Amino acid sequence: MRRTGVRGGRGRPAPSTVVDVAVLLAGLAVLAGAAAWWRADGADPRLWQLLPACVPVGYVLTRFPLTVSSGSVGLSVPCGPLLLAYLLTADPPGTALLAWAVTALVAYLLDARRWTSRVFNAGSSIVSALAATLVVQALRAPDPTSPRQLLVALAGAATYYLVDLLLSVATLAAESPAVALRELRGPGTVVGGGVFLLVSTLGYLGGVVDLRLPDWMTLLLLVPAVAVVVAAWSSREVEHRRTQQHELFRASVEVLGAGDPEQLLAALQRHGSAVVSSGRLRVADAPPGPGELGFALPVEEGAATPEGAATRPRWLVTTRSPEASLLRYDQAALESLGSLGAAALLRVRLTEQAARHALLDHLTGLANRRAFTARLEAALAGGEPLGVLFVDLDGFKAVNDTLGHAAGDELLGQVGERLRRVAGEGSLPARLGGDEFAVLVPDTVPGSVEDVCDRVVAALEDPFVLVAGPASVAASVGATTSGPGDDADAMLSRADAAMYEAKRSGGSRSVVAHRVG
Repeated sequence: MRRTGVRGGRGRPAPSTVVDVAVLLAGLAVLAGAAAWWRADGADPRLWQLLPACVPVGYVLTRFPLTVSSGSVGLSVPCGPLLLAYLLTADPPGTALLAWAVTALVAYLLDARRWTSRVFNAGSSIVSALAATLVVQALRAPDPTSPRQLLVALAGAATYYLVDLLLSVATLAAESPAVALRELRGPGTVVGGGVFLLVSTLGYLGGVVDLRLPDWMTLLLLVPAVAVVVAAWSSREVEHRRTQQHELFRASVEVLGAGDPEQLLAALQRHGSAVVSSGRLRVADAPPGPGELGFALPVEEGAATPEGAATRPRWLVTTRSPEASLLRYDQAALESLGSLGAAALLRVRLTEQAARHALLDHLTGLANRRAFTARLEAALAGGEPLGVLFVDLDGFKAVNDTLGHAAGDELLGQVGERLRRVAGEGSLPARLGGDEFAVLVPDTVPGSVEDVCDRVVAALEDPFVLVAGPASVAASVGATTSGPGDDADAMLSRADAAMYEAKRSGGSRSVVAHRVG
């Protein structure tokens, strides 16, 4: 039993690596013992005929395991041991075990997986073959073509599967006992064992044909062997696609609910790791390096990035698989994830822009009434000492009447720039509508509100240079400071009343209204 490359996740910690190496060492010890057994049985020369055929056949069979999926667990049922069933039926036990041990060692060590997986699979296959060989040798029937011998072959296959299962669980337990227990109890374990026994019967059939029929008929066994390989390849492709579609669906659901780019990228990384063959996908700020595969993804620098701000590329990066089919699979997965992420990031960006625009006055670039009121209410709720200035332009109607509305709009934009410049740090200038403006200022220092009022009046007294010609206006400013129990409406009303008092006094001045009671 093998875990599929599509499932799985992060790198193994040191304890599981120790188990993997120990299993390989045990396999090498079995290989040495099989060589001694073969010599003790007379050094059957048939071994030299078997190896040139078994090694390439075993290599092909181990490349295409049958994938069995159950819930969230993916299992790979190896097809290689059907070759062991053939050898144990047609050859003496020492010869069969040695031929299989050499074949498994070469086939698995030449695999394209991580080295820990290669050494474990090689060692586990050889150790499991020893257990199967001992069972078959102990129960062997006199007639290899009898029903009893078929049952013996199935008993050997079951022994192989159980030993391999226990070794797999052991290395999983070193990584995560909970995962090992879940995989052991999962229905996929039973289903995988049943499929393994069915595949092994083909090996027994091959051994019987080799013993009882002419040699040329043995070649006919290539037909079911090729069918098994094709079925295994197809099952793996189907499992890859099923997993990809499942995780892409989950990713699409999660990214649709993401409220900011970082949350969205985290969802892509999490679900992408369950899709790519290496089990690892990361979001990187740099292009993929040697041995990596990547997909460029444009990302806004921040959730509050102003419109038109520069973007920096992000990359979805995974390990490049040396296996061509998995490489194509990973490329398709990255393109799907990247397209999904790009569309979701565009949605987030447009949503953020719409939210920002809903709080901005588009003519001046200042906060609008809604944003100003929300900020004032939040400051009052937090108990911050603050002041509110209500600014009304004197003479603005005359500019509109003489120079036109375009000049009036241009003047309002310049008023916004001057208010932003003189309001001071921590202040919020806003346009409430028409030629009415407001400024929210912190009142942490005595006289700070009055100082801002004076700066506003002075700044707006200077002439404005417009495309249509010069223009002059003045400002009537009313101000008030916060007190216990104040709300936004009360402060704006007091500041508005103070502004009208300044206007009645001749304009181009400020009046600070003090709270009564």
